Amino acid sequence: MLPRLRKRTTTKTKKNRLWFQGLLLVGLLMLPACQENPSAELFLEAGDALREGRVDEALSYYNKVVSLYPKSDAAQEAHYWVGEIYRLFKKQPEEGISFFRKALAEGGQTKFAEKAQRNIAEIYISDLKNHKKAIPELQQLIDKFPDSIYAAEAQYLIGQSYMAIGEYEQARIEYNTLLDRYASSDYRDDAAYRAAVAYYRSGAFTKARGEYENFITLYPESQLLVNARLGLVNTLEELKEIDQALTQLVSLEKEYPNQEIILRKVDSLLKKKSAMREELRGKK
Repeated sequence: MLPRLRKRTTTKTKKNRLWFQGLLLVGLLMLPACQENPSAELFLEAGDALREGRVDEALSYYNKVVSLYPKSDAAQEAHYWVGEIYRLFKKQPEEGISFFRKALAEGGQTKFAEKAQRNIAEIYISDLKNHKKAIPELQQLIDKFPDSIYAAEAQYLIGQSYMAIGEYEQARIEYNTLLDRYASSDYRDDAAYRAAVAYYRSGAFTKARGEYENFITLYPESQLLVNARLGLVNTLEELKEIDQALTQLVSLEKEYPNQEIILRKVDSLLKKKSAMREELRGKK
């Protein structure tokens, strides 16, 4: 995904599923929005061909639209659906990207241009696993379509993409940008949580502690609360504040879904506490 449609899968972006593939398959068979458009009959024929499994014939109808109505919104829509055919039916995502780019070059700033831009980024993330190339495409979506319903999601995925390539400081900046610009979005608690994770992964444990504690205070109803509390435990362990880590862990025991992990963590912390005591005695 772009990986994630809420509500809500916490490891959504990690699984990166196609955003709305099922809806696309239905949409491919629909009439264009404007029936009086002279290209409507060609779109109808293309939809019928797809419904009957005649994919190449459908492509020929869409290509005819492009030929008859170049540099128009109809051509843009046709290129968009050709891109979807290559992506979903022919399983050629890179070819799909080329047609989505053609869609962007045709017509105006329509919903098909917006979806084409989104799909390019989605392909880089989900199909090609190239987060570095996804980042500018996501930024293009935000810049070209600032009022898009996908803008907050795109901003979140920029942060996720920077996390995926190990640029944790930039990821944190992107998550904070989401919190500043899209404070009411469904992604706000994810962004706040992952900003803490970014600090932790970069080794800034004191800052990570503050972010985890803020998250726990600000988002008590979040599905990520348990993750944040365990993150705080790990951070306290890194800061060698073992007693506080144990206190947090014991309070988490009844809520964490995997009790075995908690018990192992308690055992590990107790052993670390004992080792620290022995080390301290040896220095005396």
